[in-house]
Amino acid sequence: MEPILLIWSVATFILLLVAIFWSYTLEKKLKAMEDRYRRILKLAEEGDEATIVRLLEQLERQGEAITALDGRLAAVEKAMPHIIQGYGIVRYSAFADMGGDQSFSLALVDEGGSGLLITALHGRDETRIYAKPLVQWRSTYSLSAEEQEALGKARAVMAA
Repeated sequence: MEPILLIWSVATFILLLVAIFWSYTLEKKLKAMEDRYRRILKLAEEGDEATIVRLLEQLERQGEAITALDGRLAAVEKAMPHIIQGYGIVRYSAFADMGGDQSFSLALVDEGGSGLLITALHGRDETRIYAKPLVQWRSTYSLSAEEQEALGKARAVMAA
């Protein structure tokens, strides 16, 4: 037998095997679709229109619920940039004669770095609390080293 004829015979045989496999796969898929179609027809032929109507009504209610959820999701997405997403806290001893790191600075910021800094200075006789506004990671008031550290920690939380 000539080599070219042998190559064509092998190639034809391989193509025949691929065609048989493909035909078998398509036949299985077609049978599965036919079974589903027959179940639907059987349901309709048995006169169980109430079931079909109930299913259609249920689908309609689910569509309405999805539409309502889409509206609520849009509202949440609109509010997200303004929700506190970053925080940083630093505890320290504000006065040399006081121990225990009772003073603290707390930074609370949203997506754009706006929010507030709260600082509580704990002394022997009193505790003073200060709040400073933040806009784009800056305050119109000067910040102590501890407040800057708390702001840095809040920025690090946002970057993570």
